[in-house]
Amino acid sequence: MSEMRIEDVISLLEKEPMTAREICYALQIDPSQEKEVFEAIKRSAKILKRKGKQLLMIPPKCRKCGFQFETMNPSRCPKCKSEWIEPARFFVQP
Repeated sequence: MSEMRIEDVISLLEKEPMTAREICYALQIDPSQEKEVFEAIKRSAKILKRKGKQLLMIPPKCRKCGFQFETMNPSRCPKCKSEWIEPARFFVQP
């Protein structure tokens, strides 16, 4: 992911909270490259910190039992074993 794409990710997240998949669609990236978007999100946090801003995450949540995760991209709920997970949303706080 190039530096330009990281800046694109930052500008999207400054507008509204978005999931990694929504970022893929907005930047016209193949959703199978979602892992690269997560890496860009991690790197953008460092860039934003230098600019005096903060990248925040609305944590993923199990839609079945309501369990909140701490990781960015969980696959299954440890509480109820459901795979019906609401993805993490990221946004920039000035």
